[in-house]
Amino acid sequence: MKELKSDDIKNAIANTLLEVAPQYAVFKEAMTKPTYPHFYIHLINVDDTEERKYHHRITYPFDVRFRIASDPSTVLTLQRDLDEMALQLLAAFDILECTDGVKVRCADKNYEKTDGVLHFFFKITVQTKLVNQNDDTKKLGKLESVSVNIKG
Repeated sequence: MKELKSDDIKNAIANTLLEVAPQYAVFKEAMTKPTYPHFYIHLINVDDTEERKYHHRITYPFDVRFRIASDPSTVLTLQRDLDEMALQLLAAFDILECTDGVKVRCADKNYEKTDGVLHFFFKITVQTKLVNQNDDTKKLGKLESVSVNIKG
C-alpha cells in the first residue's frame, strides 16, 4: 500500500482547484496578506476511529474557502459569483487523485456563503492498518498508509 498523508490530500485538492479556476491563487496554509481572489484549503479536525484490531478509519474534513475580494461590499455580483463557483466545485470534487495513483472519494459535499466567503465542505475517509502487528508498533501507533474507501 502507498503512504497517504494530509499534505498529499491537500496537494490533490489544490490541483483540482487549479483545474477548476487556474486564474485564482490557492493557499494550503493561512496567509497574513493573501492576494484576491483566492482559495484557502482548511483541514478541520481529523477523526481516527479504530474499526478492528490493527485497522483504523481516518476522516479528513475540509473547508475550502473561496474569497473574491478583501471587502465583499465592493463586488456587485458577489452572491452570483459565489453560487457559480460552488456549483463548479460540487461538480469537480468527486474522486481526487493523490500521489502514486491513489484515489479518494469526496463525501458529504455542501457549501454555505458567509460574509462574502464561500465555504465548500467535504470529507475524505481512508482506511489504514498498522505496519507490523507486534507490541512495539502498537505502542507507537505507527500506521501504514492507506487502502482507499471509495464508499460515498
